[in-house]
Amino acid sequence: MLVKVNVPLVNMDGTSMKDRNEQGEEIDATFRLAMVNAVLSPVQKELGVDKVKKYELAKKIYTSDEVDLNEDDIKLIKDRVGENFAPIIVGQIYELLKV
Repeated sequence: MLVKVNVPLVNMDGTSMKDRNEQGEEIDATFRLAMVNAVLSPVQKELGVDKVKKYELAKKIYTSDEVDLNEDDIKLIKDRVGENFAPIIVGQIYELLKV
């Protein structure tokens, strides 16, 4: 499934959600940013091989504006997003990743 990830997340009123970059400047919060942060978030007692898979997926998402995700990628992203973010972000990402 091809997914455009460099799209802003939006507030309930339709305005772009904001975040800050490394320099402290305000930027749009994107699907890419949320997905990468969710996938890279630590999980207790996780095997090294699973960490490497997450790292590779995060790199794939981070380096593309449109990324090809398979069912396993989508499941992992949904699981991690669901664990790490508020409903407004979870809902948007789940809608984007409908299979």
